[in-house]
Amino acid sequence: MLGYLGMPRRYHAYPPEFQIYNVLSSAGASILAVGYLLPLIYLTWSVFYGGKASSNPWNATGLEWQTPSPPPVHNFGEVPIVTQGPYKYVPDIEEAEHAHCETLH
Repeated sequence: MLGYLGMPRRYHAYPPEFQIYNVLSSAGASILAVGYLLPLIYLTWSVFYGGKASSNPWNATGLEWQTPSPPPVHNFGEVPIVTQGPYKYVPDIEEAEHAHCETLH
């Protein structure tokens, strides 16, 4: 925005009419730096003090979660049989309604 307004580059002192924009730019850069530092601090803390996750922490049904970690050269010794969809986290609507009706009676 400063360049668009006509501020020349590589000046040791900013012209007075551009001072507020330079202050806002510095403040924005500071906020951005904090935004990068917080996840970096959390990541570092998690690496050293965080708990170890299980092999399937979300109980996902997709095939990628059925192999050990790190996966072997051949993921499965035989072709796996898929019994449900990869996104089956909640029961079907009919199952949920049937269970709800049974609890009411």
